[in-house]
Amino acid sequence: MSDADELAAALAALAADYRVRLAARLDALDALAAGLRCGQTDVARLEDLRRELHTIAGSAKTFGLPEVGAAARAGERLLDPWCDAGKTPGAAGWAELRSMLAALRRAGGSG
Repeated sequence: MSDADELAAALAALAADYRVRLAARLDALDALAAGLRCGQTDVARLEDLRRELHTIAGSAKTFGLPEVGAAARAGERLLDPWCDAGKTPGAAGWAELRSMLAALRRAGGSG
């Protein structure tokens, strides 16, 4: 096997591992959002959600999932005004958030 083949195989293995870990990360995002929907309207949790979306947005394209990156970036932008204002969204905002998380899951191939 050539060096290029070995590199390609290693990158493919990393991408496969990323996809496996992505499912767990999406579950964690759903849990964070569910906690917020259940009345845990603490802005720190909203910030955690935004930070995780930012991380996914930055890494997904690297591992061959540009649609996941775009969906996560859209979610991050959705949360920006709420986090920046130190407020949690109202009912319409929660609906948008649920819709964004569903779109992210579909982009990740698990929804």
